[in-house]
Amino acid sequence: MSVEPEVRIAELQARLLEERDEQARARIHLELARLAIGQGRMDSGVRHLREALLFDRRLQQARELLHELGEGTQIGEDPGGRRGRIRGLLGRFRRS
Repeated sequence: MSVEPEVRIAELQARLLEERDEQARARIHLELARLAIGQGRMDSGVRHLREALLFDRRLQQARELLHELGEGTQIGEDPGGRRGRIRGLLGRFRRS
């Protein structure tokens, strides 16, 4: 049985308030980012990915997702490419 995204987000946010371990906080932010991206909330997803890396700079999954979203690169270099990458990510998250 699948938990509604809003319920899962609320659970993760509550855990985030209580968690003291930085690596655990990073993983919570990563999951929140994935949920946000799956809902099409890219700005929120990017923010959570950056937060995850603040807590654990070695969290490769967060770094890779940021790269796939076109963050950390010059957006002006390929304005249409970023939109295509976002559409691809949305499709991937919606299938899972």
